[in-house]
Amino acid sequence: MTPSPAGTTAPLIPVEPLSHLLAQATGTLPTGDGGDAPTDFAACPLTADQQAAGKARRFTWATLSGWQLGPLIDNAALVVSELLTNALRYGLPTPAARTTTCPRPLWLGLLRRPDLVLCTVCDHSTQVPLLKSPDHLAQSGRGLHIVNCLSRSWGWTTPTAAGKAVWAALSTAEHDARSAGPPRCPPC
Repeated sequence: MTPSPAGTTAPLIPVEPLSHLLAQATGTLPTGDGGDAPTDFAACPLTADQQAAGKARRFTWATLSGWQLGPLIDNAALVVSELLTNALRYGLPTPAARTTTCPRPLWLGLLRRPDLVLCTVCDHSTQVPLLKSPDHLAQSGRGLHIVNCLSRSWGWTTPTAAGKAVWAALSTAEHDARSAGPPRCPPC
């Protein structure tokens, strides 16, 4: 995996299983006291339409609720939404490819380790994310800044002909510091 902005080589789905890709990513992330072994994994294929963001947020909510990580849900859902928005905006070559040639062009993967949750969106683009200086009057262009602020680290795999994966690691330390209350209603 590539921490922003440097680059290294890593496999990408569908060449390698998504779980293998995410497991490799954990080896490049800073470790905490919780160890390196992944403890849970969940993945969700997404179509490139108006339903994708809502489906991704519901999947994130359900997965983190099941993992008893309720306090991370809001930040994780926001990070996933921003990664997915970038994949939809920049990761699909043409509108036709979004609906006809790639019925499931995107993947969302969540990997849990004792010290973090890794959120990953895979697309078929070779274009890497670019953290731009936001125009204070613009209505867009702040997504990666949000990801950068909410995550312990973020990055991407080196693009191949199959595409790339963009990931963000959220610390579970915030979860441990707060009492785990019941999760709120799932997002729309």
